[in-house]
Amino acid sequence: MRYFTINGKWCRALKFDKQLLGSNKEKLLNNNVFVRKIPDEKSHQDLQNKFEKFGKIKSLKVSLNSDHSSRGYGFICFQDEQSANAAVAASENDADSIAMKFEPKDRRGFHNLINNVYVKNIPLSMTDEQVRGMFEPHGTIQSLCLKKDEAVKNYQFGFVCYNDPDKKDREYGPRCAQAAI
Repeated sequence: MRYFTINGKWCRALKFDKQLLGSNKEKLLNNNVFVRKIPDEKSHQDLQNKFEKFGKIKSLKVSLNSDHSSRGYGFICFQDEQSANAAVAASENDADSIAMKFEPKDRRGFHNLINNVYVKNIPLSMTDEQVRGMFEPHGTIQSLCLKKDEAVKNYQFGFVCYNDPDKKDREYGPRCAQAAI
């Protein structure tokens, strides 16, 4: 893998590898990791240096904005699944550049990851604290927002958002929302 700039814009060149083609989805799924919280000042090379100790890297990419600034996330494809698993395990408690198993959009199961609850017909007399008290038994509330319903003058509506306080369990919020419903 080789990184270089053309007119100040990052480019990368890598040897053609048939195994990296999209038609080889199972191998890509097992060997790929998604890296989040990449600090702006980290370069492609910094990321490679951090993760190559877990195994041979076939491809590494930091996602860039149109002005070529970092979006704060990227992808790494390792030679083998064990290296990908080791990278995920080792970066679990890092403050930056946290790796997790890559999940393609069609497999993420977005329907299972809804952590917001819409609540309607809340009496105007109820306060944020009272509504929070109704929903807190189901889990940790990240945010609560109440709005007056202009269509129905005596009521308000709101949104309750659940989330894991440690931000480690992606399915905590959806479980709480389902329990509240």
